[in-house]
Amino acid sequence: MKALLAPVVALGVKVLGTISDAQESELLAVEELWPDVPHQVCQFHVLRDAFKTAFEADKALKTAMRKRLQPKVREVRKQIKKYLLTASPQEAEQLAVLDDYANGILTALNIDGLQPFKYATVEASQMLEQIEASLQQLLKKGDQ
Repeated sequence: MKALLAPVVALGVKVLGTISDAQESELLAVEELWPDVPHQVCQFHVLRDAFKTAFEADKALKTAMRKRLQPKVREVRKQIKKYLLTASPQEAEQLAVLDDYANGILTALNIDGLQPFKYATVEASQMLEQIEASLQQLLKKGDQ
């Protein structure tokens, strides 16, 4: 690491501060080259490390949710495609809408998180709530 920082020293660049991801080799090199320069650990790396356990738990929950629901949604889509073969034009239109909803559910189940701030289960839950709200609106329109 020290060898990578040496050109900065050789050029005579005044270093006002440093940021690293707190790897031991980086910390030692920075301390040796610039002992009086303020150093800060990258906030992204700190947060990523702090939330790693929660992120892994979220990932496991999302995977379990996907494994449980994905086959059921795929089966519904298979049934929709089967009914489309003999459906009237109006029924075909309605089945296509249902297939779009099923596809939206699969999309929500396959969303990935991004550590440390984006949790897949939270994102999927929000998407599924929007789908549910939309289906509820369709149900109300159907009752009229």
